[in-house]
Amino acid sequence: MTLHDEARTARATSATSGSAVVLLHGPGGGATEEFDFLRPMLARTRDVLSIRVPDPAGRRAIDWNECLADTVGDATVVAIGGHSSEAIRAARHHGSLVGRIVLIDPEPADANAVAVAKEHGIDASRVLVLSTGAARRTLRDQPARILSLIEEFIDGAGAARAPEATRSPVAATGIRNTARRTWLDGTTEVDTVIVGAGFAGLGAGIRLARQGDESFVILERADDVGGTWRDNVYPGVACDIPSHLYSFSFLPKPDWSGFFASGPEIHGYLRDAARTEGLERHLRLGSEVLEMRWIADDRRWRVRTGAGDYVCRTLIVAAGRLSDARMPDVPGLDSFPGPVMHSSAWDDSVALEGRRVGVVGTGASAAQLIPRLEQTAANVVVFQRSAPYVVPRPDRNYSPDEQTGFAADPASQTAMRDDLFWGAETAFAERMRVPGYIDRLRDRALAHLEAQLADPALRAAATPDYEIGCKRVIISNDYYPALASPAVTLEPSALRSVSGAVATSADGRSVELDVLVFATGFESTRPPFAARTFGADGIRLADAWNTGMRAHASTTVHGFPNLFVLDGPNASLGHNSAVVMIEAQLDYVLAALEHRSEEGIDALDVSLDAQDAYTREIDAKAASSVWLTGGCESWYVDERSGRLTLLWPDFAYAFQRRLARFDPENYSVA
Repeated sequence: MTLHDEARTARATSATSGSAVVLLHGPGGGATEEFDFLRPMLARTRDVLSIRVPDPAGRRAIDWNECLADTVGDATVVAIGGHSSEAIRAARHHGSLVGRIVLIDPEPADANAVAVAKEHGIDASRVLVLSTGAARRTLRDQPARILSLIEEFIDGAGAARAPEATRSPVAATGIRNTARRTWLDGTTEVDTVIVGAGFAGLGAGIRLARQGDESFVILERADDVGGTWRDNVYPGVACDIPSHLYSFSFLPKPDWSGFFASGPEIHGYLRDAARTEGLERHLRLGSEVLEMRWIADDRRWRVRTGAGDYVCRTLIVAAGRLSDARMPDVPGLDSFPGPVMHSSAWDDSVALEGRRVGVVGTGASAAQLIPRLEQTAANVVVFQRSAPYVVPRPDRNYSPDEQTGFAADPASQTAMRDDLFWGAETAFAERMRVPGYIDRLRDRALAHLEAQLADPALRAAATPDYEIGCKRVIISNDYYPALASPAVTLEPSALRSVSGAVATSADGRSVELDVLVFATGFESTRPPFAARTFGADGIRLADAWNTGMRAHASTTVHGFPNLFVLDGPNASLGHNSAVVMIEAQLDYVLAALEHRSEEGIDALDVSLDAQDAYTREIDAKAASSVWLTGGCESWYVDERSGRLTLLWPDFAYAFQRRLARFDPENYSVA
């Protein structure tokens, strides 16, 4: 095989959307494992060639004309360490083929690479130099940061974010409606109705209020704000995303108690946000939405609730994906004489001391709940449909000095959030089954299992039979010790039926119970609000989504003008913070509203072509992911279509960049 044949066989086979990237590796360059991340991740969006730079003693030179013969457009050459000179040579002598060069940690002789390139007639704008320090910490621990900078350089577009706390020109000139009007039938007219008062709904309200908009209401069916963090009050409820990352970037909290926040602390954060940002006068608690219907003649949405009706131009649905409990259809469940509850509707009045408790499910909620039940109940039986992967939980409390330091130096808190974000981004490589990355994650989980479960039979029953990451990975230090407790019995099959106080598993084993707890998740792929939403020509959103949720920019749906869905189709993550995604969507929504007002447009409806193109892109990105190839059933995947409809199958920074610009060319105007 010749040098150039090797380059061609290393070329990525995925569909491409940009110019080719050439990765230089071999003797004298950076460590080859650094390319283990860059190669497959860059191949998400473009053709990638991997070229081994020959040993100078071998007297073979790279024939760039032959290597790049099949590429379209200017290629970008990426070199680490000692290969910088070869990249500069390529740009100097093959400028028609090589448009840009990226030099990562160039050797001392090439340290001033831009000056060197300029001496050879290469425009400085075509050169990106990335220095990661002597320890190469960024490449080793946060390679996604390097990847994002390379992609931004190649594409020529960054992830510009909208200013958080300034008034928009439109709001300042008073173009938007700022008054609430009440119709003769009692209907209240406002400019914007927000449905839901969790992270997404409150975030939308804060952003509207900060830019000077006053004509909006936030409808919430419960009697308090907080969404899932209001509803989920089971013992041990907590977040598995670091607290400084699981909060608004525009509303930081310096005094988080620990690395991971408890559910009550997050709920308190959201309640404080509503109060300090002046949202209380916009809140309409106890207002369950019964119907949302587009009135074409008025180009308005009519929203019916149990506490009054509203008419609005803009409808923002922030109902969330973890708001409606999923209960399995268990024959005979209505004959059970004791308390039955879902983990999201915990009943503190139920006494558990000395009682026999059955827990159905082994997901994230169950893994937090079971260790607490083990400490109070006489015994606990866990019905496990499939075993979860569990990794250690690196939790700790923040000291008063650390909290004071964050408050005194907000930049330090921003820096921590930044580090947490990029550290989490690297985990996307695991979900794309990149060798090395997914292997290390799997090994970490299985080592945790072996270290905490000594009984071979119990360990075998708790060992997953699918690839790690296919389902949500549990982060816990006390789940396995709870399973090993004499007070806990793991039943490695699902709950099949109930007859009186006797619960029977799919494997035929029966046990008498006093209390049944279902930790069986939520209606995530079939959100109930879709059945109550009617768009143009009366089409119901649930029918438009009968083959799975779909949207453009994960936010707008064809046939539903002026409707924006937050935390909806492909807007969640399996590796980073959901709040990051919500903020990106809020930027997109506000940009759309500003465009609509500046252009004097009554309504915007995304085209079907744009929505279909976005859906095809999502499906293509997801095809090779662990969520579709890992051999499991999960709540991330639509059960009827088999499509990944819940998660964004890419980096969070890619989502931010994708939604950083509103794209009016993909919308029709009413």
